[in-house]
Amino acid sequence: MRLFDDAGAWRKELEDRRARARQLTDAAGADALLVFGCDRHGQGFRYLTGFEPVLGDMWLLLDGSDAQCVLTFQWQLPEARAASGIERWEAAFDPVSLVVALLRGAAVRRLAVAGLDRLPVPAYAAINEGIPGLEVLDLGAELGALRRRKTPLEVKRLRAAARVTDCMLDAARERIRPGVTENEIVAALSAVSSAAGATLAFEPSVVSGVDDPVPIRRPTDRALHLGDTVMVDIGAEIDGYQADATRTFVVGRAKERQLEAWDVVRRAYDAAVALARPGVPCRELHRAASAVISRAGFTVEHRVGHGIGLATSYEWPSLDREEAALESGVTICIEPGVYARGVGNMKLEDDFVITDDGCEALTSSDATLEVPV
Repeated sequence: MRLFDDAGAWRKELEDRRARARQLTDAAGADALLVFGCDRHGQGFRYLTGFEPVLGDMWLLLDGSDAQCVLTFQWQLPEARAASGIERWEAAFDPVSLVVALLRGAAVRRLAVAGLDRLPVPAYAAINEGIPGLEVLDLGAELGALRRRKTPLEVKRLRAAARVTDCMLDAARERIRPGVTENEIVAALSAVSSAAGATLAFEPSVVSGVDDPVPIRRPTDRALHLGDTVMVDIGAEIDGYQADATRTFVVGRAKERQLEAWDVVRRAYDAAVALARPGVPCRELHRAASAVISRAGFTVEHRVGHGIGLATSYEWPSLDREEAALESGVTICIEPGVYARGVGNMKLEDDFVITDDGCEALTSSDATLEVPV
C-alpha cells in the first residue's frame, strides 16, 4: 500500500541526513562512519537509510561520498536499495567478515561508530583483530542529536501513525464489554492496524481488573467483568515512525474510588501538557505531573513520558531526567498513570509535537472513562 506521495522529497531528506552525518564524522577527525543496528535498536541505521530489516543486524559504512550497507539476511536487498537510494548492499549470515572487508577496502584507520553501545563484543573484537591499530570513536550521541527535532516529513508520518492508533483505541472502546478477553481485544486492534497498512510499534498491553495493578504486562485470557478498569496501551508504526497512546475504560459505571483516581490522572496530564512548549526543561513536565499524583496519595510508578519517532520508549527525551529544554519540532508522549488496588491501572497517554508557541496533539481518541454496557 502506498501511503505517501513524497518519494522525491523523502529521498532528498535521506541524502541530507547522510551529508550531516558525514559532517559529524569529519568534525571528529575520523576517516569513516560505521552505523550498527540490531533488532529493536536500528533507529540510527533507519534514520540514514530509510530502511530496517525485519530480522538481523544491520551495518552502514559512510566513507567519504560512498555509502555501503551489510545485512544478516539477503531477503530484503532489493527493497533496501529502493528505499535508501544506496546501491551497494550485501548480506551474509555472519556479516562481520563483510564489514571488515569494507573497512579494509576503505583503508580506515580512525573509525567513528554509532551504535557502539549495542555492538556485540565478538563483533567488536573481530573488527579490531581484522584491522590492527584501528582507532574507534563513539559518535552515537552526536548522531542521535540529529534525530531530536523532527522534520515536516517525519511529522507527516507520525500523524499517520497517530491516526491509525486513534482508530485502534476507538475499536478497543467498541469491544469493551463483560466476557470479552484481553487477548480478544488485542486481536481486534491488530486487525485495525494491518488493514490500515501499518504495523504494531510494540506489543500491545491490555490490563483489566482492579485488584492486581501493574503498570504494564502482556495481555491474557482474562475475561472482562462489570466494574473492571481496562487500560489499553498501543501504538501503530508507519514507515518506521511510531505512535504510542493509552486509554483507560471502566466497564459500566465507575465506583467512587475509580473516579477519584481518574481525576488525579486527568489533572496530572493537564499539568504536563500545560508545560509542553519550547524553552521548558523536559523534566519539568515530569515534576509537575508527579506532584499532582503524589499530593493525592498515590505512588509515581514511572516517568510521565518520553520521545516518539523511530522508537517510543527509547526515543529522546526521557521526561523524568532530561534537563535540556523542549524545542519546536520535538515529538513526545505524555502518559501519567495511577496504579492501586481497588482502582487497577489508570493511564492517559497522547502524542504531541512541540510547536513554536506550545504543542499540538497528534492523538485524539475519545478519552471518556465509562463505557456503557
